[in-house]
Amino acid sequence: MEEVQEDLQLMMSNPEKFLADSSSAIGSTKNYQSLNIRTDILYDREEETSTLLEVFSQISSPSCTNRSRMVLISGYSGTGKSSLVRKLEHEFIRRGARFVSGKFDEMQQIQPLSAIMNALNEYCNLLAHDTVHIDRNRAAVEEALGSEGQVLAALIPNLSRLLAETIGGPPLAEVSGREAQHRLAFLIRLLLRSTCSSSNPIVLFLDDLQWADTSSLELMRSLVTDASLDKMLVIGCYRDNEVGPGHPLFDCLDAIRRYGRTSLISICTSNLNMTSVNALMSDALRMLPRATWSLSEAVLQKTGGNALFVTEFLTSLRDEGLLRYSLTHRKWEWEIDSIRSRMIANNVVDLMTAKLLRLAPEVHQALRVASAFGAHCLEEVLQIYDTDPCHLSSTVAALDIAVAEGLMAKVDGPAYRFSHDQIQSAAYKLILESERESFHLHVGKSLWQQSSEDEIDEYLFVIVDQLHRGACRISDHEEEIRLAELSLTAGRKAAEMSAFLPASAYLQAGIGLISDGDWEWHRELCFDLYNWCAEMEYILGKFDEVKAHLEEVIKKGRTLREKLRAYYTFVQSSGSFSNTGDAFATALMVLENLGESIPAEVTEFDVQQELLATQALLRTKTEGELLQLKPMSDIDKLEAMRFLNILLLYAYAERKEHFPIMSCRMVQLSLTYGVCKYSAFAFGAYGGSICGLLGDISNAYRFGKIALTL
Repeated sequence: MEEVQEDLQLMMSNPEKFLADSSSAIGSTKNYQSLNIRTDILYDREEETSTLLEVFSQISSPSCTNRSRMVLISGYSGTGKSSLVRKLEHEFIRRGARFVSGKFDEMQQIQPLSAIMNALNEYCNLLAHDTVHIDRNRAAVEEALGSEGQVLAALIPNLSRLLAETIGGPPLAEVSGREAQHRLAFLIRLLLRSTCSSSNPIVLFLDDLQWADTSSLELMRSLVTDASLDKMLVIGCYRDNEVGPGHPLFDCLDAIRRYGRTSLISICTSNLNMTSVNALMSDALRMLPRATWSLSEAVLQKTGGNALFVTEFLTSLRDEGLLRYSLTHRKWEWEIDSIRSRMIANNVVDLMTAKLLRLAPEVHQALRVASAFGAHCLEEVLQIYDTDPCHLSSTVAALDIAVAEGLMAKVDGPAYRFSHDQIQSAAYKLILESERESFHLHVGKSLWQQSSEDEIDEYLFVIVDQLHRGACRISDHEEEIRLAELSLTAGRKAAEMSAFLPASAYLQAGIGLISDGDWEWHRELCFDLYNWCAEMEYILGKFDEVKAHLEEVIKKGRTLREKLRAYYTFVQSSGSFSNTGDAFATALMVLENLGESIPAEVTEFDVQQELLATQALLRTKTEGELLQLKPMSDIDKLEAMRFLNILLLYAYAERKEHFPIMSCRMVQLSLTYGVCKYSAFAFGAYGGSICGLLGDISNAYRFGKIALTL
């Protein structure tokens, strides 16, 4: 009697789900004849939902300040991590948030900062479309970024819509290495600080963090440890079975915890239990929970309760006729013994692969192409691919069929995105493992050959990534050289974005394409690849790799000019890795060859001579004349200034007796040959030297002001 009462209560509460007019025509029950898989319902996720909404309430409260917040959602693939966040997206927006997202991709790990930059581009688009607050948004962004907005606009195209007065201004001072990385992170923080508030907080959703590159993780760390970004909530999802101690993500999270200014909240999504699986079955079949219990038991046993696996397994039962709608009885029926004894794929990927193979040939060919790019692909890239005369069918048209089947989604970009990572994995399995390298090479060549120069520049990382995946299949060496040149371009572009690890990967791949004979016939390319690669590895702290690449350059170089860049990187890296002895010895040798002899051992007499020589030159110059000195043009002297400038730092730290010698020589060169960007350091250091050695405070102050003006 109790069970009957429960059934009646359910029918009264949900008549549209459980009740149909049995006297009406069969066509009126058409909705009941299809599976009603509810993507809008999260089963057994009430606690997780409550946690996310509570954290959001904290960042949107004016009283909660000076502490940033990050929620980490972990779990196996298919347990509903992303769905949990997406389910709350509209609720966040309803409460005033600007919700943006970026997704890392196993196939696109080498494409630098792509996930975060896509999210920021989406964010700037939201700001630009906010017609109510557009003037306020534009004023806030322009005030925060100033002329340096052009640095970000090069990476975030939609930002230019908020910086109409700033773009096209005078070029900024060039910075490189860690300095460029720090500037990029700082500017992004300024952008976000200036535009978020308790009434309009930011929710930044970063999916699949297990595949994030180190540059992206470093940028994420910079954002979530900024206490001034207390109106931003970062939500990150990752597969906990694919990360562990020593993984870059865990190293990043450890650094965030040690910093101590970020509240880290962890959520773990587990598989569905029996009650939840049965609720899903009841909804899908529009049958009372008591009637679906035996089927749910069998499904749980086969799938382990993985949410994605459950829904795909249910669909496969219908496709194979083991689950069918009876027009006679007007309800779903199943063969429970056949289902229990049915052999099942080891995982959801194998199950999905079998499903994809049942589609039309042109559809699974299009899915193969899309899967080669990863979880998503821009429609314009696919259109370029389709212009290849070798392709007889339309990839875009075929993917529209996949969208109708629920396998992919059409998203802003416009782009196609696989509905789940596991569907992308299943589509990729359609490409035989032995053919994957050739397949990627074919896709890359099609894009490269059919793209205009502007398109190659815009989709450079996509094209190079495809070509690199199939590079071992290239048999023509001239083609390898062309790809090496493209790899150099990609490496330099990534370096300009402060994405040093991807830059190193592009350059390493380029080096792998050249042979020893190319040092004769493609000399500039070889020097550029090795020098750029060494510089990236220096920034990444890989001293052994730096040394190996520089030794190759120095060995192959015939003139000092060909070796100078390598020598400079060697001096930089040696000094940074506490080997100032080698740094000094190398720099002094180079300076000797540039006509600037500096003694390895400095005496008091040497210092006096340099000071006297410098003072003699300065006596003939007024302050106005010093500020009107011509630009330095002598290449050898410019190089000498560069090496002297870096030695100033090492001298100040460890060889103080050399410091006045270096500063005096740099001032002498500036007075004799003209000023360059290092001259400001020279006059500042000279002022410090005469203050410390001669007690000449007034002139030290004077040269300090000149340094600032320069």
